[in-house]
Amino acid sequence: MKSIRQYWKRETLLSLREALDDCVLEKSERGKSFIYKKYYGYVMAVVLRYVNAEMDAEEVVNESFVKVFRKSESFEKHADDEVLEKTFRSWLARIAVNTSIDMLRSKKPMEYFDDTSAEDIKMHSTVISDKLGVEDILKLLDKIPDIQRSIFNLFEIEGYSHEEIGEMLSIPESTSRTYLTRAKQRLRKLYIEEFTVSQNIHM
Repeated sequence: MKSIRQYWKRETLLSLREALDDCVLEKSERGKSFIYKKYYGYVMAVVLRYVNAEMDAEEVVNESFVKVFRKSESFEKHADDEVLEKTFRSWLARIAVNTSIDMLRSKKPMEYFDDTSAEDIKMHSTVISDKLGVEDILKLLDKIPDIQRSIFNLFEIEGYSHEEIGEMLSIPESTSRTYLTRAKQRLRKLYIEEFTVSQNIHM
């Protein structure tokens, strides 16, 4: 019993740095298990911004962790533990986003130009002044098309430029801008509709 208690105590006290070292140097399951359990929820939250289906999301999360463990040796560990935590989370999120995009592209071709007109392309320069709450936006994102949701997330949440998004999705930069505007317009429309319904209920 003593050895079991010592093992679990060691598991509990394992730090991110130790877990990463364990993955690279020891190549054991202990470090992988620690990282997977600790960051599973975080990675799933990132993936669900892109992938709606639960089974697909699970697949993307697991594939993301496979990539994390495969590339753990290339991750640069900062000397400061707080910075290490932040940079590791950013690294995790980037891998999860890229894996999510790969899943969307492999599942079904995204129809980039099916509803894009010349007028729409002009609209990308329109300034969207309405400010939606973050929680409201996240709730409504599931109700807009995959391409719009992906571009909105990549630009507004992940911080990618339209040029980078275009390269990731193999689309022109102008199309990325067009679909971002379209996504904002749909979100605003959905927000107004839900706000109106909510007001009517409470009247």
